[in-house]
Amino acid sequence: MRRDDRETYRRRMIGSALKKFREDLRLTQRAAGRLVDRSQASLSAYENGHRAIRPRDLKHILDMYDITDEAVRERLLSIAAQGRQDGWWHDFEERLEPGVVDFASLEADASAIRIYEPLRVHGLLQSEGYARAVITSSGSGRGSPRDIDAEVSFRLRRQRLHERRPPDISVILGETALRQKIGGAPVMTGQLLKLLRLGALQHISMQVVPFSVEAPPGGEGPFTILGVGPDGILEVVAIDSLTRSWYVDEPADVAHHHQTFDRLQQLALSETDSEKLIERILSEL
Repeated sequence: MRRDDRETYRRRMIGSALKKFREDLRLTQRAAGRLVDRSQASLSAYENGHRAIRPRDLKHILDMYDITDEAVRERLLSIAAQGRQDGWWHDFEERLEPGVVDFASLEADASAIRIYEPLRVHGLLQSEGYARAVITSSGSGRGSPRDIDAEVSFRLRRQRLHERRPPDISVILGETALRQKIGGAPVMTGQLLKLLRLGALQHISMQVVPFSVEAPPGGEGPFTILGVGPDGILEVVAIDSLTRSWYVDEPADVAHHHQTFDRLQQLALSETDSEKLIERILSEL
């Protein structure tokens, strides 16, 4: 499959918007194609998220559909521009699942990231030993040493966003994530030391929900809120389960996750007390 034919979240989002605009005008794809001077096949590929669209072509279609809302136009045009950028993640497209690579591209373009991980350390914070232990035990590397090496390398490459102009990152970890000895005591020692180093960085806020908090919100599991693009023009929630991952982008649902995260921040230890807890657990290993 050619890179330009890969379906991504950005392309699906643009495609859904174009389809809605066309249907609001009560146009068939054939009639809309004549209106915007595109073939029906091209318009179908755009609407289904199977083909990237150049910002100038998207602008033309929005003009012909008489979409005048500047906020809507700016959002879609910004997403289209981001989706055509090359990035390090393209090197992994043939080796990893498309959804994993797509998430990394969104993550790399984020200006703000809010992470809730109750059970494990998040991938952006993992040491190499911890990442290898998690990938090996979960079976996501499919057992092959070469596949596991690729996933570990990919996870560490994601962490390069801590360099240059990093996004603002707020992290809330559950105490379980600190105490579960993934990979054994030596691996956890390295992981906890890395958390202390990362927690000292200016762009990272790190808090821990201790065991003493009864039934904290967010019981459905981990989630990540990404503010993608300039000023977080696109907000999307990434949710992972054992068998699948998906995105939530309805404004009301995104707002609900923000409210849940805010509540978790209130219940969690302060950054200073969280650091002290990590140091205490480290001393017990």
